Amino acid sequence: MPLNSIRTRGRGGRGRVRLASDTNLDPLEMLDQSIQLESHYIEESDEIKRRDVIIWSVILNKRDDVMFLLKNGLTEDANHTKGTCLYAALFASAMLKVLSKLADAEENMDLGASFMENSRFFEILACNGVAQMYSNDRVLTQKILTQPVKEYGCSMKTVMKISANNELMQFMGTTACQTKLKSIWREHMSILTSREMILACIFFPIFIPCIKFVANKSRDKNNYKEPFLRIDWLGCRDSSEDKMYLIKALYWFYGAPVTKFWTNLISYLLMLCCFSFFVLTNLHPISDGKLSSMEFCIFFWILTLLLEELRQICQREQRLLWHRICSWWSDNWNRFDAVMYIMYLLSVFLRFSMKKDDFVWARMAYSVTLAFFILRTLQFFYVAKNTGPKIIMIGKMMTDLQFFIMIFAVVLVSFGIITQANLYPNSEPTFQLLKNVVYLPYWQMYGELFLETIEGQESSTCTTESSVYRNGTLPRCPESTAIVPIVLAVYMVLTNLMLLNLLIAMFSNTFQKVQDNAVLIWKFHRYSLVHEYYERPVLAPPLIMINHVYRAGYFIYHKWCKNDCKLDTAFQVDMPAGTKTYLLRKPSTNLCS
Repeated sequence: MPLNSIRTRGRGGRGRVRLASDTNLDPLEMLDQSIQLESHYIEESDEIKRRDVIIWSVILNKRDDVMFLLKNGLTEDANHTKGTCLYAALFASAMLKVLSKLADAEENMDLGASFMENSRFFEILACNGVAQMYSNDRVLTQKILTQPVKEYGCSMKTVMKISANNELMQFMGTTACQTKLKSIWREHMSILTSREMILACIFFPIFIPCIKFVANKSRDKNNYKEPFLRIDWLGCRDSSEDKMYLIKALYWFYGAPVTKFWTNLISYLLMLCCFSFFVLTNLHPISDGKLSSMEFCIFFWILTLLLEELRQICQREQRLLWHRICSWWSDNWNRFDAVMYIMYLLSVFLRFSMKKDDFVWARMAYSVTLAFFILRTLQFFYVAKNTGPKIIMIGKMMTDLQFFIMIFAVVLVSFGIITQANLYPNSEPTFQLLKNVVYLPYWQMYGELFLETIEGQESSTCTTESSVYRNGTLPRCPESTAIVPIVLAVYMVLTNLMLLNLLIAMFSNTFQKVQDNAVLIWKFHRYSLVHEYYERPVLAPPLIMINHVYRAGYFIYHKWCKNDCKLDTAFQVDMPAGTKTYLLRKPSTNLCS
């Protein structure tokens, strides 16, 4: 394309770029040339935002243009914005990952691979940048990770949030991010506080003074040994900088996310014990007696858990309620919770509506609901580095199992129809017929062959008279046919030798993929765990209702009386004005080199 086809004009001393109309020019080439020229005039114009230019450059898959913009800053007020360059690299990586998925969906494999390659490039670029920044100044780097970047105006306001929401595992696994998460996880407690000490203090609060507390974990690298606070047993307020009163120590201990995790786990296990005892020993129809105190306790306990889920939805960052619900629903464990609570409400409904003759349905609903609540404890294993990846493996294997079931269903139904049509010809069109089609083939996969039925042997407990087995006096005898044993042999080869080994191979492949990146995957999912328990109330269910009432009153008072309802959070902190920005401007940093 000749350069004379592009013209610029000035207005008020501000350079503006536009393309001359050319019917023979490809629109993408016009946009590409426009972006390249605008990037050169961008320092002289206050109307063109580099943010918009970098977005278009990412869409056009122009990595060099994005690198040029990252080197020279993204907005005109970049000198007053911390972490913008780092956020922009992650934003480009996230966009390219989404574009790669869209290209793969349209079966454009080359373009999708190119998008994914550039996505990894910008993610590694951000990892190298944050590593260099962390080596220069640990304190300021951790603040940058949780500082809102307002230029992009989306719900993923901080560097860590955009990494978590777009599965940028490499960046989330960096030392800076993990150190920040560990600091938030134990909050004011020393990072060397053992798990046993925390559990001992939960059951015996008298040992809390044995824990070492710090007022501020943001230590400077030149003064890393910050003195621990001493507890004043008799004072009502802090008498000096190196002392703290006992009530504040109690609040810091029970308000730490790690303490909330263990108190919620203990509370949940107690609820499961009570629920199991009720289902096993005291579940009877309403007509047989009054409701027990144990049942009222369980109902209130689960109600507090349900209210906690509703609180999580209401405190999402999205403005519209529907968007908050969609954000909450995107998590697999939240979807599991939704099914679990719906099952419990259904069980309660059947409990009060079913009569004694039909109460078996209520009992089945309660037992299945209890099984869901027990399986819900698997999420607590995320906290451990060894068991957390195993739970992730199970989740990914469930996806493999879905594809296997679709293939297996085709083979099972085909063999079931052959078997049923030849063993019991001209059967009555009932639900029992549908059950018989899948019943024998399913259990035969596990080795229960039913050879007597397959070979059509006579039995004294069945009959071949249609009038007898149609009225339900005796079951129908299977007919002897040569094709069924042959088909059974083929079916056993397909299922036991081929399909089951295919499933094992799929499981082995999934296991190996997760195992190779077990630590990285655990570090990534650690963010959601820390974030969830940081925002949880201090008290565990069922006492959590007190926190719900307090938070509701706090919200109403500050929203309607003071018109200010900003809650402090360690995951989003505004740095004070005048903070040094040398981390992003230091020549030695390799963020954009």
